[in-house]
Amino acid sequence: GGVISNSCIGTEGLRRSRGGGKSTLVHPKELAPVVRSAAGRPRGSDRDGGAGVSDSDQPWEERAAARVDETLAPAELPRELLLEVFQHARECYPEECCGLLTGTDRGDPVRVIRCSNVQSARVARGESVLDARRAFWIDEQELLNALRGAEQRGERLVVVYHSHVDTAAYLSFTDLEGALGPDGRPIYDGAAQLVVSVQESGVQAAALFEWDESERRFRGRAVR
Repeated sequence: GGVISNSCIGTEGLRRSRGGGKSTLVHPKELAPVVRSAAGRPRGSDRDGGAGVSDSDQPWEERAAARVDETLAPAELPRELLLEVFQHARECYPEECCGLLTGTDRGDPVRVIRCSNVQSARVARGESVLDARRAFWIDEQELLNALRGAEQRGERLVVVYHSHVDTAAYLSFTDLEGALGPDGRPIYDGAAQLVVSVQESGVQAAALFEWDESERRFRGRAVR
C-alpha cells in the first residue's frame, strides 16, 4: 500500500507547520495524500504491477520506490508501540492495516492510533479497483479526529504506518506519491513512513522510511 479522499471532511481545516515555521491552516482536502495508499503506480497497483500485470510477473524490487538501505543502522522504535502495530497488522490480515504514531516535538513516538482501512468501501462505490488487500485508505473523519486529539495533547504526527500483505516491507511508488506534497517534500515535516510486511504466519519484517532533505528522498532502515 502512501496515504484521503477529495471529499470534504470539515470546514475548519488543520494547522501544520513546516521547517519550524508559522503554523498554517490546512483544509481537510489537503489531507488526501496522508491517508491514501494503493500499492503501485497511478492507474494500477504495485501489488498487481499495473494494468494487466500480476504480482507474480513482477518482482517486488521492481515495484519499490524505496527499500531498506542495509548500510544504515537499524531504526529503533519503542518496543511496546511496535508490538501494537504488529498486532494490528496480524489482526487485519489478509487486508492492509493502517494508522498513526503521534509523539513529542522531538519526534519521539508515544502513542499508536489505529485507523480504519476503508479501501474496500471505495471499491464498492466504484472509486477504485484495488480492495483492502492491496491498498489502504484511512477514514477521513478518523484522521481528522486523530490529528486534532494529538494537537490537544501537545503531540504531533510522527509516523504513518501500514502493512504490506504477503510481500516485502518497501515504499511503493504510490506510497511515495501519497507521502509527498506538490513541492515534492513530505506533507508533514518529520513524519516517517512505517511499512510492515505480514503473512498468514505473522509479521516478517518492518522498515522505517525517513525523509532525507539533502537528497530529497526517503531512505529506509530496518526496524528493530
